[in-house]
Amino acid sequence: MNKIHNKIKLLNQKSSLEFLPNLSNKLGPKIYIKRDDEGGRGGGGNKLRKYERIIADALNKKADTLIIAGHFQSNASRALVGAACQLGLKSVVVCKTMIPEQNPTFNENGNALLMKLMNANIITIKQEDDFQTEMERIADNLSKEGKSPYIIPFGGSNLLGSLGYLDCANEIIEQFKDLEGKSPDYIVTSAGSGGTMAGLVAGFALARTETKVLGFSVLHKDKTIEGIVTHLTNEIVNNIKPNSNIKPNFQLDTNLVGDAYGIPTEKGKRAIKMFAELEGLFLCPVYTSKAMAGLVEYIKENKIKKNETVVFIYTGGMPLVHAYYNLYE
Repeated sequence: MNKIHNKIKLLNQKSSLEFLPNLSNKLGPKIYIKRDDEGGRGGGGNKLRKYERIIADALNKKADTLIIAGHFQSNASRALVGAACQLGLKSVVVCKTMIPEQNPTFNENGNALLMKLMNANIITIKQEDDFQTEMERIADNLSKEGKSPYIIPFGGSNLLGSLGYLDCANEIIEQFKDLEGKSPDYIVTSAGSGGTMAGLVAGFALARTETKVLGFSVLHKDKTIEGIVTHLTNEIVNNIKPNSNIKPNFQLDTNLVGDAYGIPTEKGKRAIKMFAELEGLFLCPVYTSKAMAGLVEYIKENKIKKNETVVFIYTGGMPLVHAYYNLYE
């Protein structure tokens, strides 16, 4: 089977698409939430969609150990460790500080705690060390020990990983048609390593809808993220439907990053509080709060009209709420 179609099952079912009545009443447009925090091992989240094809490729190559790079509060690492536990594989997390410690227990709470409970092999490297070089060194040592290692791409954002969000786009199209009889006007998501957004952009473009994917960068403050999303989107389209002359419909905003990746913003903090009070759902300080802050801003500035429909991609990250416990004092 072609590896782009070969998947293992990490998600229990299609994630829910729910209408948010209280948020919609407050902001104006009809706002739905795609609950990609639901289901799966290790605490759930958007990375599990990405890993369904990536880990299938690893298993096809007889891998017994998965290696990923991240930081101590990495959602991608935590989700990978959970998937590895489910499948009876070993996992190695190569960690270095990417986010300044936010409180005295920052590197022991949240995702770090969950990875420890799942008995992940966490290897700490120096700030100046290169992730890829260190992962390759570790993989080489494991190979010499008779193991079969497989290196996971950063954030799960390669072709195979991004295809997980092509799947998500198709789910939304089907679910939203049942709810509204059409496709949504906007999909709103955070954009970190780029694969989630690229898969969504490709999915809606391939379906030839009018839906626009609006991404709020949480990592890059420059055009880097636009290049990543464009490259991955084109790669997906060329693999699924080559020579189709499809024009992706997306916009990236890099103005909501704040001081740096992982550093909460005042707008994001307000979004966390608003969302919790109105809907009983919890945004994370690193990803979804900045995307929600962007959505609020775009509605206030009339860039998204009151008569339009929005699907907000809730990528998970609930453990980060605990890691940033002092944020809410």
